[in-house]
Amino acid sequence: MVITGVADRIAERVKTLVYLDAFVPEHGDSCNGLLPKALPSEVAQQFLEGIRGVALEKHSGMVTPFPAEMFNVTPKRRDWVNRRCVPQALATFEMPILLSGRAEAIKQRIYILADNWDPSPFHFFAKKYENAAGWQIMKMRCGHSVMVDMPGELAAVLDELA
Repeated sequence: MVITGVADRIAERVKTLVYLDAFVPEHGDSCNGLLPKALPSEVAQQFLEGIRGVALEKHSGMVTPFPAEMFNVTPKRRDWVNRRCVPQALATFEMPILLSGRAEAIKQRIYILADNWDPSPFHFFAKKYENAAGWQIMKMRCGHSVMVDMPGELAAVLDELA
């Protein structure tokens, strides 16, 4: 969500957009709004309940982090990841992104799919863009936290693009 919004504001300064196991929003989309499009309804509902649950229950407005195990982070790195996760504002999941369309000028887009965890909403986006002009799809055999599970391989891919 963030890189799409930033790219929309400074498209003239961006050569390539790299989505790393991520949502690819369009104008008016939100993370929570995209979940039902990207996952079967019962799975999307479980995600939404997990995201909204504590924030609404305790009236805190904060989402409790999902454990690293859910994203199939390498077992030896799970505690490390979990210690660094903090609550996040529910609004960051619910707020729609407002885009001007300027990012459409960015012609090179890479989608890196972490292809070893489920239920992942990100297969939806990789499939959606696999034959789209200007898109390249790459798969890395790991859990959602590619930068934790395969840092060297990811750095090499990003270095190639720089």
